[in-house]
Amino acid sequence: MISAHSFQEIPFEVQRVYYLYEVTEDRKSGYHANIHNQQVMVAVQGSFEVRLHDGVAAQTYLLDDPQKGLLIREGIWREVKHFSPDAICLVLCSEQFEEGDYMKDFGAFVEWKNKTIHSA
Repeated sequence: MISAHSFQEIPFEVQRVYYLYEVTEDRKSGYHANIHNQQVMVAVQGSFEVRLHDGVAAQTYLLDDPQKGLLIREGIWREVKHFSPDAICLVLCSEQFEEGDYMKDFGAFVEWKNKTIHSA
Protein backbone atom coordinates (compact mmCIF):
# COMPACT_ATOMS: atom_id res chain seq x y z
CA MET A 1 0.00 0.00 0.00
CA ILE A 2 1.18 3.51 -0.82
CA SER A 3 -0.26 6.55 0.92
CA ALA A 4 0.28 10.29 0.62
CA HIS A 5 -0.90 13.14 2.80
CA SER A 6 -1.43 16.84 2.18
CA PHE A 7 1.49 18.93 3.48
CA GLN A 8 3.57 15.81 4.08
CA GLU A 9 4.38 13.80 0.96
CA ILE A 10 2.25 16.20 -1.10
CA PRO A 11 3.44 19.81 -0.49
CA PHE A 12 -0.05 21.32 -0.72
CA GLU A 13 -3.63 20.61 0.30
CA VAL A 14 -5.18 18.34 -2.32
CA GLN A 15 -8.29 20.03 -3.73
CA ARG A 16 -8.92 17.84 -6.77
CA VAL A 17 -7.96 14.39 -8.03
CA TYR A 18 -8.32 12.98 -11.54
CA TYR A 19 -6.75 10.24 -13.58
CA LEU A 20 -6.13 9.33 -17.20
CA TYR A 21 -6.57 5.73 -18.33
CA GLU A 22 -7.09 3.75 -21.52
CA VAL A 23 -4.96 6.35 -23.27
CA THR A 24 -3.70 5.44 -26.73
CA GLU A 25 0.06 5.60 -27.23
CA ASP A 26 -0.24 8.49 -29.71
CA ARG A 27 -2.47 10.63 -27.46
CA LYS A 28 -1.00 13.76 -25.98
CA SER A 29 -2.30 15.43 -22.86
CA GLY A 30 -1.52 18.61 -21.01
CA TYR A 31 -0.05 21.17 -23.42
CA HIS A 32 -0.78 23.94 -20.98
CA ALA A 33 0.50 25.74 -17.90
CA ASN A 34 -1.45 26.66 -14.80
CA ILE A 35 -1.10 30.10 -13.26
CA HIS A 36 -1.93 28.95 -9.70
CA ASN A 37 -2.57 25.19 -9.70
CA GLN A 38 0.22 22.83 -8.65
CA GLN A 39 0.07 19.12 -9.45
CA VAL A 40 1.68 15.86 -8.50
CA MET A 41 1.55 13.23 -11.26
CA VAL A 42 1.98 9.53 -10.54
CA ALA A 43 2.18 6.59 -12.93
CA VAL A 44 -0.09 4.27 -10.95
CA GLN A 45 0.39 1.67 -13.68
CA GLY A 46 2.46 1.55 -16.86
CA SER A 47 4.49 4.53 -17.99
CA PHE A 48 4.40 7.89 -19.76
CA GLU A 49 6.64 10.89 -20.31
CA VAL A 50 6.15 14.38 -18.96
CA ARG A 51 7.99 17.29 -20.57
CA LEU A 52 8.20 20.39 -18.39
CA HIS A 53 9.20 23.84 -19.65
CA ASP A 54 9.84 26.83 -17.39
CA GLY A 55 9.86 29.39 -20.21
CA VAL A 56 13.62 29.05 -20.75
CA ALA A 57 14.54 25.37 -20.69
CA ALA A 58 12.78 22.02 -20.92
CA GLN A 59 13.28 18.73 -19.08
CA THR A 60 11.61 15.38 -19.83
CA TYR A 61 10.78 12.84 -17.12
CA LEU A 62 9.78 9.21 -17.51
CA LEU A 63 7.17 8.23 -14.95
CA ASP A 64 7.05 4.47 -14.50
CA ASP A 65 7.10 3.84 -10.74
CA PRO A 66 3.92 4.12 -8.63
CA GLN A 67 6.07 4.91 -5.58
CA LYS A 68 7.32 8.18 -7.12
CA GLY A 69 5.49 11.33 -8.12
CA LEU A 70 6.44 14.35 -10.19
CA LEU A 71 5.72 17.74 -8.63
CA ILE A 72 4.71 20.38 -11.17
CA ARG A 73 4.70 23.84 -9.66
CA GLU A 74 2.50 26.67 -10.88
CA GLY A 75 3.70 28.54 -13.95
CA ILE A 76 5.25 25.48 -15.62
CA TRP A 77 4.26 24.25 -19.09
CA ARG A 78 3.59 20.50 -19.27
CA GLU A 79 3.19 18.00 -22.06
CA VAL A 80 2.27 14.38 -21.29
CA LYS A 81 2.84 11.76 -24.00
CA HIS A 82 4.14 8.32 -24.95
CA PHE A 83 1.65 6.45 -22.77
CA SER A 84 2.18 2.70 -22.48
CA PRO A 85 -0.97 0.68 -23.35
CA ASP A 86 -1.67 -0.03 -19.66
CA ALA A 87 -0.85 3.46 -18.33
CA ILE A 88 -2.86 5.03 -15.55
CA CYS A 89 -1.85 8.60 -14.66
CA LEU A 90 -3.07 9.89 -11.29
CA VAL A 91 -3.04 13.68 -10.84
CA LEU A 92 -3.36 15.42 -7.47
CA CYS A 93 -4.13 19.16 -7.70
CA SER A 94 -3.76 22.07 -5.31
CA GLU A 95 -6.77 23.91 -6.79
CA GLN A 96 -10.29 23.20 -7.99
CA PHE A 97 -10.72 23.27 -11.77
CA GLU A 98 -10.86 26.84 -13.06
CA GLU A 99 -10.70 27.39 -16.82
CA GLY A 100 -9.13 30.84 -16.36
CA ASP A 101 -6.11 29.25 -14.62
CA TYR A 102 -5.04 27.50 -17.84
CA MET A 103 -2.62 28.97 -20.38
CA LYS A 104 -2.97 26.88 -23.56
CA ASP A 105 -0.81 28.85 -26.00
CA PHE A 106 2.92 28.13 -25.62
CA GLY A 107 4.01 31.43 -27.17
CA ALA A 108 1.77 33.40 -24.80
CA PHE A 109 3.09 31.31 -21.90
CA VAL A 110 6.73 32.16 -22.73
CA GLU A 111 5.84 35.85 -23.06
CA TRP A 112 4.01 35.73 -19.69
CA LYS A 113 6.97 34.00 -18.02
CA ASN A 114 9.39 36.63 -19.38
CA LYS A 115 7.21 39.42 -18.01
CA THR A 116 6.88 37.63 -14.66
CA ILE A 117 10.63 37.05 -14.35
CA HIS A 118 11.57 40.61 -15.31
CA SER A 119 9.00 42.25 -13.05
CA ALA A 120 10.08 40.31 -9.95
